[in-house]
Amino acid sequence: NPAYETRIFGPDRVKIQGKLVGLIRRYH
Repeated sequence: NPAYETRIFGPDRVKIQGKLVGLIRRYH
């Protein structure tokens, strides 16, 4: 079910991007 995967994968991707942005801001 592609729609179901997208629904779960979306928020996870946002969380991962948030962590990356946090690390970048911390190091710069």
